[in-house]
Amino acid sequence: MSIAVSALVRPSRIQRAVWGGCGLAQCAAALAVGLLAPGRFLWPPWVALALAAAGIAVLGAAAARAKTPQIDISGTGDLRVTVQQDVDGRDGGGEPGGHAGGHAALLPGSVIWPMLMLLRYAAPGTGPRTLAVWRDSVDAATWRALAVALAVVGRRGDADEGCEDTTNSLQRTNS
Repeated sequence: MSIAVSALVRPSRIQRAVWGGCGLAQCAAALAVGLLAPGRFLWPPWVALALAAAGIAVLGAAAARAKTPQIDISGTGDLRVTVQQDVDGRDGGGEPGGHAGGHAALLPGSVIWPMLMLLRYAAPGTGPRTLAVWRDSVDAATWRALAVALAVVGRRGDADEGCEDTTNSLQRTNS
């Protein structure tokens, strides 16, 4: 059985709803601190202003246009994460379907839950990144195929790391 899979990860409605709820909760907290309970806080106008600014920032992030990453896993387990530009044709500039990204390695700490996959990966020469793949971002068949492929790639990575650690410890012991 091949583990090759290609998944275009659409923006998640669940994630936007969570961010929107958090932003509204921050704004409600600002209102509560500023108007309803100013005597219970030190410097209530500054606390209310900070909470309101944080709430507006989170609401802005929820309303911003999300990037569309694509995850490609080859049959041999090579991982490639790209960011698609102008997938739906709304941008005026640039080439439709253009991308930026490259080969990556799956890092420890990646998790697969029933509703969410958090993928920690790093491309050569870059720092680690985290990609959240929500259940509503891909169709059910792609979700299952991606979960299986990532589990296999993760196990291969753990086995390779274990061999490297054992080899290095043996070399240190013999030195």
